[in-house]
Amino acid sequence: MPIETGARCVLQAARKRRLSVYPDRFGMEQDICDVTLWLVEKYGLSRVRVYVDRHYIHVDREMAGVTVMTAPRNPAQLSEAAHRAFLALGYTIEDTRADIYGHQHCDGHHSSHEALRAYGRIESAIKAAAAPE
Repeated sequence: MPIETGARCVLQAARKRRLSVYPDRFGMEQDICDVTLWLVEKYGLSRVRVYVDRHYIHVDREMAGVTVMTAPRNPAQLSEAAHRAFLALGYTIEDTRADIYGHQHCDGHHSSHEALRAYGRIESAIKAAAAPE
C-alpha cells in the first residue's frame, strides 16, 4: 500500500522528505535500499534487513558497521557481501567503539524494475572497485 509521499518503501519516503527540506544534504537512503535489493536478487532471498550502524559524529559516507539479518539467523557471508558493496560505493567502515545509532533500514517494498536497477548499480560498483588501476 503506497504511503502518503507516493513512495512505497519507508526509507524512500524518508529520502523524499529529506530532499524536500535539505536538497543538498547527503543521505544514504538510496544506497541502503540498493544494497538490500541487490542481496535479495543475488542470493535469492525472500526477506532481508540491512542494518547500518553509525557513530554520532559520522557524516556523509562514514559508518561504524553493517549487519544483515534474515529469518531465522544472521549469515556472516551476507554481512560480508553488504560490507563489500558499501565499500564499493565509496563508504568507509570503521567501528571506533564510540556510541552508535542504527540507521533506518529498507523495508523491501520496491518494484521489480527498482530491484533490477539496484542490482546493476551494485554489481557495477563492485566490479569497478575490484578492477586494477
